[in-house]
Amino acid sequence: MSNKHFKLPLFVLLATAGIFFTACNNDDDDGTAQENITTIQVHLTGAGIDQEFEWNDLDGIGGNNPVIDTIVVPANTGDIFSHIHVYDRSKTPEVDITDEIEAESLEHLITYAVAGANVNIAYDDTDSNGKPLGIKSIWTSTGASNGTLRIILYHEPSNKDNLSDPGGEVDFDVTFPVRIQ
Repeated sequence: MSNKHFKLPLFVLLATAGIFFTACNNDDDDGTAQENITTIQVHLTGAGIDQEFEWNDLDGIGGNNPVIDTIVVPANTGDIFSHIHVYDRSKTPEVDITDEIEAESLEHLITYAVAGANVNIAYDDTDSNGKPLGIKSIWTSTGASNGTLRIILYHEPSNKDNLSDPGGEVDFDVTFPVRIQ
């Protein structure tokens, strides 16, 4: 019996196996593993406030609903400093992903969209190209109001100058209720 009948099927089998192993790789193109984001923390400090507010979804998509704090901000206050912290609390000990986002600032962008609440948010950090990053921001509130704050982390945005649609992959998209009082 000749071996030439087995050469093509063996080649096809090996090529197919290579495709499956490559598809199962958990790394991004830059070699870093995808993180499981379970918690977004907004830490506000300034006149009349030093508080952390969290969005938690410890069991992930499809499980229990996330537990979401209402962000409460004093009315008519400027220079409220915000720092976003991103965690994977599905692991013990928890993993703080914030430093990785800062280290890879060219590849990340956090955007903010306020609806209904009387608060303005300005970026207070940039990547090495001078483009917004969004981990740090400065908030200014005016009169009492209620609304929402949507925070989105983009990975590899294609246009950091377009904060309403920067492109790229969405790593998280969360909405907090907000009360200015």
